[in-house]
Amino acid sequence: MSASFEQPICDVMGDLFNSVSATMTSLPAEQIGQLEDTMVEPKLVSDELRQILEVVFYVVCNGVIGSLGCLANIVNILVFMKQGFKDSVTLSLLALALVDLLALLALVWESICMNPWFFDSQSSFSVSDVHFLTSAVPHGIFVRMAWWITTFVTFERCLCIVLPLKVKQIITPQRTVAINIALCLAILLGMSPFFIAYRFYQRPVPGENRTQLALYLVENGMYIQNIAGQFNVASQFGAFFIDLFCTLLIVHQLNSKSKWRFKSANANKVKDVLDKRDKKVIKMITLISIIFLSCLVPSFISFLVGTIYQEYSFTGKQFNLYVVTWSAILTLEAINSTVNIFVYYTMSSKYKLIFTEMFCSWKRETNCFVG
Repeated sequence: MSASFEQPICDVMGDLFNSVSATMTSLPAEQIGQLEDTMVEPKLVSDELRQILEVVFYVVCNGVIGSLGCLANIVNILVFMKQGFKDSVTLSLLALALVDLLALLALVWESICMNPWFFDSQSSFSVSDVHFLTSAVPHGIFVRMAWWITTFVTFERCLCIVLPLKVKQIITPQRTVAINIALCLAILLGMSPFFIAYRFYQRPVPGENRTQLALYLVENGMYIQNIAGQFNVASQFGAFFIDLFCTLLIVHQLNSKSKWRFKSANANKVKDVLDKRDKKVIKMITLISIIFLSCLVPSFISFLVGTIYQEYSFTGKQFNLYVVTWSAILTLEAINSTVNIFVYYTMSSKYKLIFTEMFCSWKRETNCFVG
């Protein structure tokens, strides 16, 4: 095996982490020590605080939120399946629940890998390496699928407002399925270079008569993974700005139509009913947008700070701050993939009805079984 092939993953992932996911943020102790020796600028976050916050965010918050989110999205999937597959919005929300479930499953596995007892154990594989390719990258892929499905749902609702008479001919259930599949395949294809750039091999453990499964960077692997890193950044910015534009357009159109109806209505009662209906739609769209953007905005800010301030990076002097920030951002992603059930239950009467029927039916069956 050549020298380039024997280079461990921890030595080459620095450039990658500046543009990819928060989950790829763990260095070996010896490499951290080498970085500390060259640091002159004071750390904004101490090593002790970083270690504590890593456990809080990665293990506790992500583990608990991810587990609850898995249950919530399973419920969402069951409810949407009972609603049927004739409505395009229901199909998109079903796809969203599926990718959110997969993203949270990867996050739960990551919380296990990041557990100090498991991370420091003498296992037959390098936890940081295996975690990178089996948890960090898959989680990033499924999260970006969820973002683009959310963006498509927002775009679809935008068409409902702008072209109310033609939207059903433009966005059919069949086209909705095709678009969602195409979006997921595009994300998978764009992020696949991460899987191509690395290979597993048995690495000798220094000072011990054993080997463990680890990763090495293939020839031209840095170039290959940079393709995925650039796609990752472009997909984040694209989803953010398209969703933001569509949401602002929806709110503007609804406000304009609400004012026009208010002026043209003859009865005060009709005015109030129409105004309340429009306000409810505006609140729902605004809430969905806030949840979505709250996940993306901190990520953009962190990325921009890393671009301007080079020490805020995986290999920079503010490594601790970088890790803590991205671990918090990852928790926001977990929240974003979990809280949709509350939005659906609160703002969709059909979802609430089916959910209540399912719960009551399950409760009756449980009581009969216990009895």
